[in-house]
Amino acid sequence: MGIFMSKEKIIHPTMQRVYEATELDQSDLAHAINISPQAVNNWDLRGISKKGLTLISDMFNVSSDWILSGNGDAKIGRHNLSHDQLFKKNYAPTAKWVPVKSYSKMGDDGYYTDMGYVGDAGDGYVQSLTASSSAYAVRGSGDSMYPAIRSGWYIVCDPEASPIPTEFVEVELKDGRRTIKEFIGITNDVLHLLGVNGEKRISIEMSDVQSINAVIDIIPPSRHVYKYPNIETEDRNYG
Repeated sequence: MGIFMSKEKIIHPTMQRVYEATELDQSDLAHAINISPQAVNNWDLRGISKKGLTLISDMFNVSSDWILSGNGDAKIGRHNLSHDQLFKKNYAPTAKWVPVKSYSKMGDDGYYTDMGYVGDAGDGYVQSLTASSSAYAVRGSGDSMYPAIRSGWYIVCDPEASPIPTEFVEVELKDGRRTIKEFIGITNDVLHLLGVNGEKRISIEMSDVQSINAVIDIIPPSRHVYKYPNIETEDRNYG
């Protein structure tokens, strides 16, 4: 079974077939099925999840067996929405302005601390399609999380979203330090994490953990502003 090489990463064969059948790129696919780009990125690296398989099979009428194995016919019929309908303005989800918290610079160990300022008093706002009203963003700095998260990009964390194994989370420790890591799971009151770049596994006693918040979006600098815009965000769509 062949492996497709992009400029920056290897695409898992199941996702090669998804992109082939849907004729969408990573961003458009996340948009179409209302899943965070981070989740789709994880599928690219490790293979599609059961949830993703069901969503894509149902929406695009693509055979789940074909996605998993490449055997048989790809299509089991025609999906009900055209590409244009999937992305026309009336169907596009609305973007929300998420406040960027002011943090100390990330150190070589990946830890940083909350300076206590947000929004206009902090580092501004970013637009996210998937954030709840409780979400906040962190600006990445340095190369410790490259290539998954580039320096200068914004990491949207949402306390209302559930952490999912193999996806990114922000962990706050009781001593005030915070870090972005890949969530592995919790076993016997021990939190297991993996470095964003996949190089280092970390274990932390849950008695030392204040909170674990799911990362739901990674936002480029072009969608950042320093002052809250004087527009109705409910009318702001990505299409």
